[in-house]
Amino acid sequence: MKTFRMKFLTDLGKTFVVSLNYAKETISAAEAEAAMDAVIDNDIFDQALVSIAGAELVDRTVTEIL
Repeated sequence: MKTFRMKFLTDLGKTFVVSLNYAKETISAAEAEAAMDAVIDNDIFDQALVSIAGAELVDRTVTEIL
């Protein structure tokens, strides 16, 4: 499973992270930036997000043993 992790800076200088599971493997830098700009522009969280701090595509493998 791939997770798209978006990192923002708040107006207080803190890092705010949003993670989305089941991301496609081919997210480009331009797509990531556009998505993150939309999050900032639409002000959908209680935190005031002021800028993009980074983005990651995380690949995690879980093996159940019991």
